[in-house]
Amino acid sequence: MKAVIEAIHKSKRILITSHENPDGDALGSTLGLGLGLEKLGKEVLFYNRDGVPELLTFLPRSERVAKSLEGAGRFDLAFAVDCTGTNRAGREFEEFVEAGNIDMVVIIDHHQTNSSSADIQLLDPGSSSTGEIVYLLLKTMSVEIDEDIAKNLYTTIVSDTGSFRYSNTSPVTFRDASELVEHGADPAEISEALFESEPLRKLRLMAFVLPTLSVSEGNRVASIVVDRSMFEKAGARREDTEGLINIPRSIKGVEVAVAFREEEGNGSPLWKISFRSKGDVDVARIAERFGGGGHKKAAGCSVAGSLGEVKLRVFEYISEELA
Repeated sequence: MKAVIEAIHKSKRILITSHENPDGDALGSTLGLGLGLEKLGKEVLFYNRDGVPELLTFLPRSERVAKSLEGAGRFDLAFAVDCTGTNRAGREFEEFVEAGNIDMVVIIDHHQTNSSSADIQLLDPGSSSTGEIVYLLLKTMSVEIDEDIAKNLYTTIVSDTGSFRYSNTSPVTFRDASELVEHGADPAEISEALFESEPLRKLRLMAFVLPTLSVSEGNRVASIVVDRSMFEKAGARREDTEGLINIPRSIKGVEVAVAFREEEGNGSPLWKISFRSKGDVDVARIAERFGGGGHKKAAGCSVAGSLGEVKLRVFEYISEELA
């Protein structure tokens, strides 16, 4: 924390990014941190390779998020928030760093698996969200938390705790949420925007996904598949898969939920795999075997190959963890 604060004080131009295909924690942390740093007189550029998903356009100042770094100039400091490594921010960001356009890179993250691909890492796997760490950072620097910052940071907490339902919810989480409400975050407004404003195309996509639902290991494991043809039929986007893993996760008795999403590969199929755990299974250990990572209860990775081959390998490791 001390090293991060020192880096901020020494910097004038600051770039803030998060992982590709951003969720509420990634984007809320990006905006909350940047708006806070602007109160300290810093010049801030918000960036995300995939831009802002339609569902998150309600976040204050989300219209400022750029999708390209072309012509962005040099920066004294860059933050990659909610990232297990700088590579999670996308190839353009990595090339931007490699070209010498940024003097120092800081990662702020709450995942239990993290690579050392930054100059400074501010990590706390015990935090409910990256936004919770950002909130502590801003408070430590005596930044005034206004309504816009509060809305963004409250969104990070609600998103990553599933509305305070998941095991990462702690007394600190409730305390931070309470303070952010006092600063102007409206719980009803944010919950409606996050959970009751889905585009129709997402429900159409769900209609194609539901028939793929399968269970195994005595109903302890459940999975779904989203392939590229489903996106075309439903007129859906990649962002519309957010939250679909809760379908298999919600089944009584299921300990591990898996979602297979087909991506564009170089000649061969590529599957983005998301894991969720309700029991004692550490899904981050499973994801790490494929070069991914995350939390004990939520993790992900990408695996190339046919769906049959990929499923065989993934379920083999899940069986080992269940045993």
